[in-house]
Amino acid sequence: MRMPSDSELTLLFDGDGRQLKQFIEKHHEKLKRYQLMDDENELADELAIKEQIPIVFAFVYSVTVDWGEEDEEIVRLFGKRLPDETVEVTSTDKGLDVTYNGQLHSIALTFTGNDRYITIRGFQELIRDKYEIRLFEASYLSDTHDFLILPKRQWEELDARYPVRSREIFRVIDDELDFP
Repeated sequence: MRMPSDSELTLLFDGDGRQLKQFIEKHHEKLKRYQLMDDENELADELAIKEQIPIVFAFVYSVTVDWGEEDEEIVRLFGKRLPDETVEVTSTDKGLDVTYNGQLHSIALTFTGNDRYITIRGFQELIRDKYEIRLFEASYLSDTHDFLILPKRQWEELDARYPVRSREIFRVIDDELDFP
């Protein structure tokens, strides 16, 4: 799967109604599956547009993790979003063995509901030199969380250019983050 383009990231942080309509047209087939934005009159006011852009963007580029998702599947879903990386995963009696670009890493699990974020933080640790995973803030209070993976350099540029908006749209994955 491909990463969002620079112009799409600009839309996410600083877009307007015209740009959102173009994004919807470009990704019409994917968005059609979700019956999203069937009524273009919903794009009437600028405040609504600013709130809708991250939601629409997430439907196209996020990794969605349900609170009950299998941990192996979480790793597979994130791995599919890394265009030039190889990711393989197997379950063990202690957790997960993840092979990332030929290197074997283990993620110890508790075999409880806490494992979703143990897996996410563990995978984040494996890819941290090149990539970063962040949570779409709008999905936090849901039982499914949406994540965006971008190259670390791109996150740094976006944080420098849009510091306030970045904190409004995303949560950094830290030790405290979990399903509410």
